[in-house]
Amino acid sequence: MMFTPRFLTPMLVFWLIITAQLCLLSGCATLPAPQLKAPVASDFGRTLLNEHLSRRTENRTLQGIARIRVQTPERTVSGTQVLLVEEPARLRAETLSPFGTPLLLMTANDTEINVLVPGDNRFYQGRATPENLGRFTRLPLRLADLVSILLFRPPLIDYQSLETFQLSDGGWMAVLEAGQRRQELLFDVGQHLSGVRYFHGGELQLRLAYGDFDATPQLFPHRIELELPQQKTQASLVFKELEVNRQILPEVFALVPPAGALVTILDEMDTLQTSPPLESR
Repeated sequence: MMFTPRFLTPMLVFWLIITAQLCLLSGCATLPAPQLKAPVASDFGRTLLNEHLSRRTENRTLQGIARIRVQTPERTVSGTQVLLVEEPARLRAETLSPFGTPLLLMTANDTEINVLVPGDNRFYQGRATPENLGRFTRLPLRLADLVSILLFRPPLIDYQSLETFQLSDGGWMAVLEAGQRRQELLFDVGQHLSGVRYFHGGELQLRLAYGDFDATPQLFPHRIELELPQQKTQASLVFKELEVNRQILPEVFALVPPAGALVTILDEMDTLQTSPPLESR
């Protein structure tokens, strides 16, 4: 079976859209598995989870410039990305050359995706389906999940049980389970979410880590790391500039074909196979 998380699709357009043009980026170290120390009261775990759920609702928009590195079995590449995100499902990603000129522009909302490759004057457009997004990410993608991850609010499974453990490094791990699905949420000593792991049938599907938190104007990670073990893909993103909750004009998320562009309708292309979705709460 392929991934259960539908945003495993993130991940990430802004990372993995580069896959379409530059193939993919480079060299992240494998993220270590947490070391459990002892179980703690379930009430404490629910408190950790509820506090994170309360804080994450504050994150509505994101604007930033990030250095991206992604590694796949085929190739490694690195680059700079301009990223604009707005809840619940709006994204603009611009892949820049070393000289700061755009190599690829993409906008997506809950209804459509538009992609421009300026160097070839080619324009792609279609519905914002996981299939169409997957043409550029090379992974199945649900836009709302991607946006949630970028806004430091990764989706939660619709869990049936919750256990909590203290970690050897002084943090905690909350374990959510529902049948074959399992989700582990890691919290640091400050009780802030620092990582998420998704399993299906006992197999790790995705490992996500947040770091380099900045408390100004609010606590928000400037570093995101991603590992897809089954695809042997690793990625990292480090923001050089970052603003959260600043108003973004709606037209930023619109993209139209320039004069003379060769337009391709994505919905008329062959259908891609996608993975089953992740149930979010």
